[in-house]
Amino acid sequence: MALKKLLKVACAAILLGLSGYFISSNLKMICNFCKPEEKHRPAEPPKSMAEDKGNHHHEEAKIVELTPEQVKRFGIKTLKINKSNFQHRLTMPGQVELNENTITHVVASVPGVVKEIYKGLGEETQAGEPLATLQSRDMAEAKSAYIVAYKDLRLKQDLYGREEILWKKEVKSETQLIQTRNTVENAKVDLEQKKQKLLALGVKEEQIHKLPEQKTPLNIYTIGSPIAGKIIERHITLGEVISVDNQVFVIANLDTVWIELAIPAEDLPKVKKAQKVNLFAHQGGTIHSGIIMYVSPVINNESRTGKAIIQMDNLNQTWHPGDFITAQIIISDQSGFLSLPKSVIQTINESPHVFVKKGDGIFEAKPIQIKGSDKGEFIEVLNGVQEGAELVSANTFLLKAELGKSEAEHSH
Repeated sequence: MALKKLLKVACAAILLGLSGYFISSNLKMICNFCKPEEKHRPAEPPKSMAEDKGNHHHEEAKIVELTPEQVKRFGIKTLKINKSNFQHRLTMPGQVELNENTITHVVASVPGVVKEIYKGLGEETQAGEPLATLQSRDMAEAKSAYIVAYKDLRLKQDLYGREEILWKKEVKSETQLIQTRNTVENAKVDLEQKKQKLLALGVKEEQIHKLPEQKTPLNIYTIGSPIAGKIIERHITLGEVISVDNQVFVIANLDTVWIELAIPAEDLPKVKKAQKVNLFAHQGGTIHSGIIMYVSPVINNESRTGKAIIQMDNLNQTWHPGDFITAQIIISDQSGFLSLPKSVIQTINESPHVFVKKGDGIFEAKPIQIKGSDKGEFIEVLNGVQEGAELVSANTFLLKAELGKSEAEHSH
C-alpha cells in the first residue's frame, strides 16, 4: 500500500518537470521571434603595439615649458647638431699632464746651509729671479780662487809692461820679454778656468766681474730660477743642509700642457700623427680641439694600451694637470651614425630620449634609437635626431623631472 503511494508521487513529479521544460522552451521561441534582427558586423582586427604606441606618441607630445628665470636657474645649455656630429670618431679617455719640455728640476750646484727662502709653493717666478740663498764653503773657495787668479794676472800684466819698456831701451833681452809674455798668457788661461767654474756653479758673469771689489761674504750662494713658471714642488727649509744631488724646487711653465690619451691596442693602427681631436669635460661640453703630435709605437704590457699626445695652449690656465677628460679622435669626416655626449640622453618610460629645443623655454622629449651600449661617455644614435636640431646638452635630468611633474598633474 505504501509502495503504491510512493509510485504515484514520483510519477506526478516527473510530469510536473516535463511540463515546465516545454513552457520554458516555448517562451524562448516567442522572445526570439519578437526580437528585432541585428545586422552582422565583421570584427575589427586588433591594432598592433607599434601602431598603438605611435598613435599615442603622436597624440601626446612630451613638452616641457620653462620661464626665462627657470632656464637660467637650471643652467640649460644646448648643442646644435651639424655635420661634425656625423664624423667617424674613436672615443677614449685621456688625462691632462705637464708639458715635459717645460719642467725644470732645480738643484743646488754646491753644498751648503739654507740661509733664506724667497719663493713658496704655487708662487710664480721669472727667469733669473732668486729662489733661495745658501752659505757654502765650496762657493767661497771657488770665488776666492777666481780673485787670486785675477790679481795674479793683473800683476803679471804690469810686469810685462815694464819689461817691454826695458826691452825697447835694450836693457832687457827679447828672450826675457817672451818668457814674461808667456806667464801672462798662462795667467789668462788660469783666470778663464776659474771663471768657467763659477759660471758652472750658477754665478752670473756680471757678478763674477764684480768679485775683486765685492765687500759681502764670498760664501753666499744664490739659487736662481732657470725659467719663468710656477713652483709646483718645494723641498727646502731654513737651516737645512743641502747637497749637490738635492732637488730643492720643481718649476713648470703652464702656458702649454700635454693631453695623454690611452688608446686600446686594437684601435692603435687607426690613430695617426696630425689627426684632429675634440676634447670634452665630464659634463659633455667641448673644451677645445687639438692635433695629435705624437703616437707611441709601444703598447703598455699591463693596460694593453698605446699612448698619443696632444699639446694644448694654456695661457688662460683652462687646463689643470691631473684632470681627466674624454677625447674623440676624428678618423673620417663621414659616418652613418650620429655621435652625442651621454649628458644629452635621458631614459623616459624605459626608452632613450633627447630634449629638442622648440622655442624660447619650450623643449620636447623625443625618442631615439641608439647603436650598441649606452654606458660610454658618447653614444651613437641610429635615428630620431636630424641635422640642425638643437638639443639640450646640460642638466637634462631637470627637464626630465619637470616632465614627470607635468604628467602627474595631467593624470589627476
